[in-house]
Amino acid sequence: MCKLFRGAEYFSDDIDLQIQPPIMPRPDFEAIGVKYRRIPILAIGRDVYCDTRLILDKLEQLFPGSTLGASQPDQRAVQKLLETWTIDGGVFARASQLIPTSMPLLNDPKFTKDREDFSGRSWDKKQIEAMRPESIAHIREAFSFLERTLLADDREWILKTKKPSLADIEGEAHLHGYPAYADLVAA
Repeated sequence: MCKLFRGAEYFSDDIDLQIQPPIMPRPDFEAIGVKYRRIPILAIGRDVYCDTRLILDKLEQLFPGSTLGASQPDQRAVQKLLETWTIDGGVFARASQLIPTSMPLLNDPKFTKDREDFSGRSWDKKQIEAMRPESIAHIREAFSFLERTLLADDREWILKTKKPSLADIEGEAHLHGYPAYADLVAA
């Protein structure tokens, strides 16, 4: 969801983002007849888009003057590689393993069962803590990759653009907004 919030802010002030409960039921979804489990979704009239990648593509179509996606083939390749790296390459999964076990939601049996059912892995606090060292190493490597390769020449944005692009959002969405990461990387 973080990626969509980071991207939507560049498209239009007319986008109405609604925070949803972390587990089902989701009354806003029920109101429009959607029984899909994952968030976020984008509803435009009768059309519902259920994947962040599709949502960002649709927003680019709706707001062509606010395009975030790369236009050149080499830039599109970097953007797609970053998308795949963060989602399929494990950054997202490792970031989720760094959620502090003191977080109130991790004391909610409904939340932990929901996450276990969805992810197929245990959300037991002891097991989360046991995975932390490996997850910290993975996230440190992710920061190192970005800092020592794509951003090594002190550019502000990954594609050397004047403003953030979808490549920037893809590359940093799961590393952004987690205050504890700064401490983990510095250690």
